[in-house]
Amino acid sequence: MSLIQKLSYEEDQQKCINLKNAIYIYKNYLIASCLSTNTIYCYSRDLDSLLKKIGNINLNTISVEMINQLIICLRNSSIKSTGLSNSSTNRIKSTYRTFFNWCFTNNFSNQDYSKSIRLTKTSSKPTLAITKEEIKILLNTILYSNDSHSKRDYALFSVYAFSGIRKSEALALRICDFDPAAKTLVLPKSKRSSKKIQIIPSILSQILNEYLNSCSEIRATKNTSPLFSGITDNAFLSGRQASNRFQKWRSLSAIREYLTIHSLRAAYATQLYKYSRDPFLVSLALGHSSFETTKRYIQYDLLNFHSVIDNTFTIQ
Repeated sequence: MSLIQKLSYEEDQQKCINLKNAIYIYKNYLIASCLSTNTIYCYSRDLDSLLKKIGNINLNTISVEMINQLIICLRNSSIKSTGLSNSSTNRIKSTYRTFFNWCFTNNFSNQDYSKSIRLTKTSSKPTLAITKEEIKILLNTILYSNDSHSKRDYALFSVYAFSGIRKSEALALRICDFDPAAKTLVLPKSKRSSKKIQIIPSILSQILNEYLNSCSEIRATKNTSPLFSGITDNAFLSGRQASNRFQKWRSLSAIREYLTIHSLRAAYATQLYKYSRDPFLVSLALGHSSFETTKRYIQYDLLNFHSVIDNTFTIQ
C-alpha cells in the first residue's frame, strides 16, 4: 500500500468511525489528561448511557434531533416523579457537548453537534451549613460511642469540619499526605488540579496525630496506606460508605436530618468568612476556580452592607 493509499484509507476510517470506538478513544484521552477518577467515571457513565440509548452507529449519522430526543428521554426516565433536575440535565449536556466538540476537532465527525446543545439556566441555591454547636454534638457523639470505627469516623468528619475539603479529596488521602510538622494535607485528588496543599488548624493536626497513634503499628508505618481505610487496611473508604456513616452519626446525635457531609464544607466556609470577612480568602481555601461558586457558601446577611456603606460614605 502506497503512502497516498494509506493516508486515504486512514482518512476513510476516521470518517466512518462509530460511536463505540469514539467513546473508547475519548476515555483514553481523559485518562491521559490526568483528570480525577471521579470525573472520568461521570463522563464514562453518561457516554455509556448515550451509546446504550442510540446504539453503535456512525458518528456522521447522528442528528441534532436524535440528541434532543435522548435528553428528553433521560429527563423523563428519572426515578423521581419530577424527572431530572436542571442541574443534573446540564451535567449530562456538558458531557455531550465536550465529547462531540472533541470528535469534531479530531475529525471523527463532520459536524460539531455541541453547538446545538444548549444548557438550561439554573439558579444556584446556597449550600446549607451545619452550625458550630451541631458540629460539636456530632463529633462528641462519635467520640464517646462504643462503635468499632469511632476513632476513624471522628478523625474523618473532623477533617471535613476543620479543613473544608471535598468528600472525595478526604477519602483519597494517604497517611503520607498528612504533614504534622507543617500542619498541611496534600490533596492527591483535587477537583480542579492534580495536587494542592491544604493548610489545617492545630486542632485538626492534633486530632489526626492522636488518630494515627491509635492505629495498629503495622498500619501506622505504611505511609502509602489510606488515611481512612474501608473494609481492609489497604482499601479506601468509599463515598457511599462515608455517607452512610454520616447518616448514622447524624441520626444518633439528633441534629437536623437534612444535613449532609457537604454541610461541613459549607460550615467551614461560613466560619472562615465570619472571622476574616475576606471572600477571596474563602475562595482560595475552598479551592474554587471561580468566585461565583464561592458565593453559594457565603450568607449574604453576613456581609452587613448597610454598615459598610455608612462607614465608607460619611459626611466629613
